[in-house]
Amino acid sequence: MASGDGVVRRGHPILACYSADYPEQLLTTGIKSGECPKCDVPRDELGCPDIPVKLRDLVAILAALSLVDEDYGMWTRACQECGIKPVFKPFWEDLPHANIFQSITPDGIIKHLIEWIKEAYSEAEIDARCRRLPPNHNIRLFMKGISSLSRVSGTEHNQICRFLLGIIIDIRLPGNLDSARLIRAVRAILDFLYLAQYPCHTDQTLNLLDDALTRFHNNKGIFVDLGIRANFNLPKLHFFRHYVHMIKLYGTTDNYNTEYTERLHIDLAKDAYRATNHKDEYPQMTLWLERREKMLWHDKFVQWRLAGDPPVQDRLPPDMDYRRALKMTKHPTAKRVPLDRIICDYGATFFTEALARYVVRTNQPTLSAVQLEREAAHIVLPFQTVATFHRVKFHTINASGYRDPTATIDSVHCQPPRKDNKGHIIPGRFDTVLVNEGDGGTTGVNGYRVAQVRVVFTLTSHAAAALFRTPAKAPTHFAYVEWFTPFGQPEANHGLYKISRVIRNGERLASIIDISDIRRSVHLIPKFGPVVPREWTSSTVLDLCSSFFVNSFSDRHAYLTII
Repeated sequence: MASGDGVVRRGHPILACYSADYPEQLLTTGIKSGECPKCDVPRDELGCPDIPVKLRDLVAILAALSLVDEDYGMWTRACQECGIKPVFKPFWEDLPHANIFQSITPDGIIKHLIEWIKEAYSEAEIDARCRRLPPNHNIRLFMKGISSLSRVSGTEHNQICRFLLGIIIDIRLPGNLDSARLIRAVRAILDFLYLAQYPCHTDQTLNLLDDALTRFHNNKGIFVDLGIRANFNLPKLHFFRHYVHMIKLYGTTDNYNTEYTERLHIDLAKDAYRATNHKDEYPQMTLWLERREKMLWHDKFVQWRLAGDPPVQDRLPPDMDYRRALKMTKHPTAKRVPLDRIICDYGATFFTEALARYVVRTNQPTLSAVQLEREAAHIVLPFQTVATFHRVKFHTINASGYRDPTATIDSVHCQPPRKDNKGHIIPGRFDTVLVNEGDGGTTGVNGYRVAQVRVVFTLTSHAAAALFRTPAKAPTHFAYVEWFTPFGQPEANHGLYKISRVIRNGERLASIIDISDIRRSVHLIPKFGPVVPREWTSSTVLDLCSSFFVNSFSDRHAYLTII
């Protein structure tokens, strides 16, 4: 085989993992539908969490398959006794050091979970809640709901998982059944799926996987009580019992994720075919892919030379990726915004008062609250306009400290209402964020608080010199935020933190903060109640709703840190 450097090498590949969906797994292994393609647990006992699992006997199966050339009747009977279909010389029969039953990797179950929830609750109510979720960088809004979706892709299932738990809180079950068990079962499945996606594992995280599966089995009876399921003999659900063993054997699940092959099917097959004249396409596809690869390598070489020939970085093992880097644009979105527009359009009602308090607190940090208010009343702002930014971006930082400026993994929007080209009003968007109050760590909510960003702005050097005693130490960017209540204890059943706006004397409590204190964006799920108020919309729900749940499933980083 010729490699990328042109050298021809002799290789001996060994079949380790076989990533496929369940129907293809059955075709590959010759197992009957409804059974596990890995182990010999009977199909009517797949839902039992206590039955010991044992891989299928490869030696006996190979012996049965070898009878195909000797006696047809004996071959079919031997295959039946081994629990497989009589398959004629499967491709894996003579592969060295290969066990196809051990190589099979899991398929997802989220499709079944969504269907169960749609049967348990009113589809109209679920869709109404989907349409009224506030926007966030990591959340896709299904403005038509999720009940009418057909041929749902893996990406869409991933997006639905990010808010599925939050939208079913408070919905009443038929017959006034207690929804606590259903909430706990959904939480357990989501915990299992998110834990299984960790980029690295320890004995502790593998124990958490087992604990999540146990919690689901302890609460799954609610689906039987609702008449949704008669049993849980589902191969995909049973597959959860094999996860820990496979992670120990093959590493983290991103090593055998079918998303990569599905993506490459588009890049290496569909796009390549579209570039041909659809006649004798294989040579054309090969040539097109070869040229694309050369162009990619040339582009990387040019970027490397323009960067000053930096040394090649050592490839480090994956980590949990807690760090992020905040990035602001070089120029503001709006250069001169009058203060009255800051108050009216951006909703920063107490902008001048909050900025005065921030200046006094920065210049005299030892003052008491009463003294601070007295000094702030004498602050006069030496400007009538400020430059505002409508977006804050975040980039990831890997284990070696390298920042990737090309990938925006999170962003915060703070943009007032505006009109499009046709004169239609586009509602404003003011995202919520996680703010470090000074002693926040890499994980957990201690030292953090949720706030809604109303405006991000910067001061001129003249204004900074007039306001701050040491202008060089003053932040370059500021944010006006409205606070929510501090974190308490997560709710017992769904495990999400409940917060609400801080109201004093009938007004929202607001402050000016350093933009660098913002850790990340946070998605809030409104506390809808039994029936969602119909006057709420996605753009107004943050203002109309009084209580929220902090969504720790909005992305993997949130699940790792908001605990």
